[in-house]
Amino acid sequence: MTSDAVRVGWVESPLQLINAVEAAAESGERTLVLLRRGVAQLSDTAAWLSPLLPASVTLEEAAAATDPRFARSRRRLVGDAFSGQVRAVLAAGAVGDLVVVDDGSAALHLAAVLAGSHAFSRMGQREPMRQRMLGRVVGSRLRAAARAGQVTLMTAYADHPAMPAVPGARIVANRYPWLRSLSAEAPVSLPRVVVLGSALAVDGYIDPEAYERWVVAHGAGAAYLPHRREPQDWLARVSAAGLDVVQPGLPAEIVLGTAPDVAEVRSLPSSTGATLAQVLPDGVRMSVTAVPDHWWTDRADAPFRSTLTYLAHADHEPTEES
Repeated sequence: MTSDAVRVGWVESPLQLINAVEAAAESGERTLVLLRRGVAQLSDTAAWLSPLLPASVTLEEAAAATDPRFARSRRRLVGDAFSGQVRAVLAAGAVGDLVVVDDGSAALHLAAVLAGSHAFSRMGQREPMRQRMLGRVVGSRLRAAARAGQVTLMTAYADHPAMPAVPGARIVANRYPWLRSLSAEAPVSLPRVVVLGSALAVDGYIDPEAYERWVVAHGAGAAYLPHRREPQDWLARVSAAGLDVVQPGLPAEIVLGTAPDVAEVRSLPSSTGATLAQVLPDGVRMSVTAVPDHWWTDRADAPFRSTLTYLAHADHEPTEES
């Protein structure tokens, strides 16, 4: 399954995997999705999805995006165009026919890059020189490919007010019809209120003590669904504060999309808000807390803060936390 009749994908997170399958289901194309080996939750998500996959989709693990099946393909799919591994492949050869699926709110940033209003770099990070050099080459190639009609962006943010026009590119709305169509049993039992963990603190973008106060303020009786990168010592503190820490080893889109008893999901602004808006059962409320200015660290640059602030006020009814 590696000829040019097959689209070859490279994904590095559980959400990217779900979105890759959605893209394949939407297009009907035969698709081989390569999973980056050693990524937390990715193999567990693949195992959960495998019995439910469309017949046209095959999943296999790979050590790197330089795997010849992906690197030499002329028809590719990626979940993170800013990935160092993807940059190396795109800098070494032609972009070809490329589908990019959501890796969160970075889809808005990528669209701005393709439109020429932002430089090619990962949002919210000060990249090392080598990555910036690769970024200049890849950004130029991606913009040219978009203008030539060779780039498709499939995203939950297709109709978002912040989505710019991208000359030549095809922007497809992801409504998660495949995921919503699954008749799958909920992998875990959850209470009425679920607090969604965020990577903002562990990644150094917000003050961890402020984040901890926000989490524990939700109190006993709520469940805490961690982000996959949050460490165990942090989860132990959340549990000691009275929240029920639930670690299903699967992304929130699967866990909450199949949960029959959840009434409210509380979170900080993130891409998950847009994806969950598509998959949560009818009647479930998504409550997003805007990040106060004094929570941000120096690592969060102005474009990153602006994007997250916009998401808090545009995707859902926000609540303010001082």
